[in-house]
Amino acid sequence: MNWVLIYEEELNSNHLVQLTDERHTHIRTILKKDKEDKVQVVIPGSGNYLFQIQSISDSSTTLEKLDSLPDVLSPLSIHTFFSLPRPQTGKKLLHLSGAYGVNSVYFYATESKNKEYWTSPVYSKDTLSYLETGLCQTGNHRLPNLTLAKSLPWKPFFKSWKGKIFVLDREGEDSPSIFLESIKTEEEVLFVFGPESGWKPEDILFFKESGITMVSLGKINLRTEFAYSALLHLLFSIKN
Repeated sequence: MNWVLIYEEELNSNHLVQLTDERHTHIRTILKKDKEDKVQVVIPGSGNYLFQIQSISDSSTTLEKLDSLPDVLSPLSIHTFFSLPRPQTGKKLLHLSGAYGVNSVYFYATESKNKEYWTSPVYSKDTLSYLETGLCQTGNHRLPNLTLAKSLPWKPFFKSWKGKIFVLDREGEDSPSIFLESIKTEEEVLFVFGPESGWKPEDILFFKESGITMVSLGKINLRTEFAYSALLHLLFSIKN
């Protein structure tokens, strides 16, 4: 990873932090840093910074905050919804969300067979760590808001959404202007990724009756993580 992630509350009054966990190991063995070397640090919700190593040993690294750095990435102000995927896919989606800095990520079980995935550590004790790997990869400092809707129905959530909703589906509209609009609008935009088996006919009817637009990234079948990566890259390219 290119960046070390540190939370503001870990710093003491002298702007020092002592690391004894995997971040220390990363600095010492992967980045191969030594005393007085500098490291790039991302502080969630704050920004990008340069820290200097004050001391380093087999067991710990002490860093001092020096200067702020220009933001390396302008986050994507979108919201994302996923039909609860397999845990291995979930890891990749969380990493991408942290890397691009989306506003929020929602996981809902849109099908009864998906619900068994909730028992995975990916959706319990390890969830935050997969978002954090994205921040460490790109230097993005916006930590996405995460909602794990383990017992909530998804259709009422859609009905309550105040902004625009775009459902990604290869049978949807193939219109580049839709993606441009999603970046330019001041409305809250929610991009929806359904189950890999596809939406049921009654779900598609629900979208039509609710005035929800279905959009396409192309006429080929993509796994959820590839479709998400394609969307993020497209929107990031448009924005920049």
